[in-house]
Amino acid sequence: MATDQTPNEPPPPTARTFSGSLSTDDLVTLNDEIAAMARAGLPLDQGLAAMAREMGTGRLQRATAQIADDLKSGRTLPEALARQAGRVPDFYPALVSVAVRSSRVGDVLSTLTVYARSISDLRATIVGAIFYPAVVITFSFVLFAFVCHFIIPQFKKIFEDFGIQLPAITIVAIQVGDHPLLFYFVPPMAIVVGIVLAKFSLRSTETGRRAWARFVYSMPIVGTLLRASRLAAFSDLLSILVDHGLPLPEAFRLAGEASSDPLMAHASRHVEQDLREGKSLGEALRNRRLVPELIAWMTGLGERRGTLGESLHQAALVYRRQAEMRAMLLRSVLPPFLILGTAAILVAFFVVAMFMPLIELLVAISG
Repeated sequence: MATDQTPNEPPPPTARTFSGSLSTDDLVTLNDEIAAMARAGLPLDQGLAAMAREMGTGRLQRATAQIADDLKSGRTLPEALARQAGRVPDFYPALVSVAVRSSRVGDVLSTLTVYARSISDLRATIVGAIFYPAVVITFSFVLFAFVCHFIIPQFKKIFEDFGIQLPAITIVAIQVGDHPLLFYFVPPMAIVVGIVLAKFSLRSTETGRRAWARFVYSMPIVGTLLRASRLAAFSDLLSILVDHGLPLPEAFRLAGEASSDPLMAHASRHVEQDLREGKSLGEALRNRRLVPELIAWMTGLGERRGTLGESLHQAALVYRRQAEMRAMLLRSVLPPFLILGTAAILVAFFVVAMFMPLIELLVAISG
């Protein structure tokens, strides 16, 4: 399965462009199919066509069938994958091209499967870490609404019957209970709509996408968790590309684009340019501030010693452990603090708003 396409050659002009990319699970499935057939020496066009007929419908089925058709028409595997632009990541055809040249398609794709599954596991860890705090915050909001809507009105009747002069905080609490829609739903919806509009307006330009990423990374705990997980994915993918012979400048660009981090993609393009100009890897990383100083030193040393792939694997391990530690912090520490903080706020609000007028009432009655 030879090809005259170089690893850094852009997709052919006849490349299709699709709006919906394959999910991580779909990419793992497609990757496993191709790897298994390559190791067994089976004809890919016939094997993929047979598997596409068994898949039913969906993006994976259409992608598999179209790759099989392209192979039958005489295109090489990298060319067929490049024609799936928008469905498969940009690094995928380049990596397969290197694998074909080295006659190690099965081994390379098996390594890519391990990488994709690690990304999926890390994503599940992040979602699981954020889910519990989100549930706690939602429950707190519901509890607050219950207090304002059902309990505070009972006190309101007592105060009105005795003609008590109410403090400002009690008036606010009563207003919240009297107008639940205005106070319970409008502010959260306004915040959500504002965030969504800001996100989509910023995502329309590259500068805006970088500004949004900076905003997300500035968030306590969650921002550092997402940053560490993306750095782990970037380092892992870069190590795979380097291990399998992709030129370092091209590997940086592809890994940056595949990281889904606009800051990293932007810096990676500059690192690619620096490397093509002859600068050392350590110097390029420090100049562009793509990674922390420790990682820049590790990779620079690995480049000089000829162990760059191993250094990148170690860097990915460091970032993955950081992400796991922050995820553990979110799961174990943040929910109790949210519960205690919410309880304290609710109790303080209820006590100040309701019991201060009650104390005045008792004083008036006893006097």
